[in-house]
Amino acid sequence: MEIILDPPYGVPPVRMGMSFEEAVLAASAWGEVRVSGPFGHDPTVKIQAMGDGFDVLVILKDQKTVNAVDVSGPDERDEVESELRALCRGVDVFRTPARQVLKMFADEGYRIDDSNPEEPVVLDLTVAFSRWTSQDVPLDPEDGLPMHFTAALVSHENPTV
Repeated sequence: MEIILDPPYGVPPVRMGMSFEEAVLAASAWGEVRVSGPFGHDPTVKIQAMGDGFDVLVILKDQKTVNAVDVSGPDERDEVESELRALCRGVDVFRTPARQVLKMFADEGYRIDDSNPEEPVVLDLTVAFSRWTSQDVPLDPEDGLPMHFTAALVSHENPTV
């Protein structure tokens, strides 16, 4: 399965600004859908779609419209078997080394906020990546962080990390 990251517009078929009802229907294209929230301490509604070895979380901060989409890649043990490809500008962000993905954006003129190297943000394009994992994965010899990204968050505004 291919999931296309299209920041800042969304992760098709889910688009920023889409209504709750539209988002639930669209997210079902990825797998079984669960809805959680709002809760007393957090008004956010989350629509979770679970596919084969991956997870997509659609976030509605105002309970009405989509504000962000978070795609989690397959666990290291599932990666070989998973057919998931999370593509941004034709590059698989979970199988391409993180440094190479960030270089691609920098080469296109985007500013990178890497003040938290585990969760860099591509500013103005409103996409954040995570290299956090509890799995035993190959590490980048330069910084000791996981070699590949483990999640990508597409938002309609610059995510705070």
